[in-house]
Amino acid sequence: MLKKAALFALLFVVAAGIGLFVGWQPSSSRERLREGRAFGDPAGRDFLRTYDLIAHLWSVNVGSAMRLQNTKYGPEGRREYLNLILDAAQKGKATVTDPTTLTLIDVETGITYVRLAMVEEAAGNLPASQTWMQKAQATLKHAGWKDCSDAHLKKLVQALNKQDSCDSGCGKH
Repeated sequence: MLKKAALFALLFVVAAGIGLFVGWQPSSSRERLREGRAFGDPAGRDFLRTYDLIAHLWSVNVGSAMRLQNTKYGPEGRREYLNLILDAAQKGKATVTDPTTLTLIDVETGITYVRLAMVEEAAGNLPASQTWMQKAQATLKHAGWKDCSDAHLKKLVQALNKQDSCDSGCGKH
């Protein structure tokens, strides 16, 4: 344990020395306070709320893409994770007023509906699949999408699933 503490202290000193060498300067509490005030006004708080929402959606989105690509998760596990995205989107939509952000939430919601339709279709539940696909098409049309055909949306989501699952660890097994 003592060796680990000594190693950590040594690494900290080396990192601090490197930081000072490249021009990093420790900030005073006054500077940190001044920097923090930039987000203290209503616009700053809105920005932070929006940033937090988009980061949360992205995190859950990547997780769902990985689950959809991984065969060890069954339909129930996939549905559960996709419902987390819908829940986060609905909660976030209530806190955001920016039209661009609301459109991004609609797009994420529509894509999640398509993913749910694909999960239901793979599980053999065609009525649920059709219901989710119709919700997806309506949501994405509202967001301004032109081509909301079943085939196009499925192809797009398959590409997104592959991309998102690879962005978070494809080939790093």
